[in-house]
Amino acid sequence: NLMIQNDVIDTAREEGLAEGRAEGRAEGREEGLAEGLAEGLAEGRAEGRHDAVVEMARKLLASHVDIALIRETTGLSDKELDELEY
Repeated sequence: NLMIQNDVIDTAREEGLAEGRAEGRAEGREEGLAEGLAEGLAEGRAEGRHDAVVEMARKLLASHVDIALIRETTGLSDKELDELEY
């Protein structure tokens, strides 16, 4: 009887561990997905803002606005502005 009882306990422990691991993986996937989505949205927004700033700088350059003013206003580097001029 003692051997049977130990087998039942061992089996229950193994099943509990397996179930806990499965639940942990499922929760981890959900958290990972949410975190990845938030990170992707933030990166996309930042890229969109940068693209808008670059477009504004192009228009200002085309309107012959002083480059120092464009640099100060947009926050773009000299290198980025030089690339836009050509």
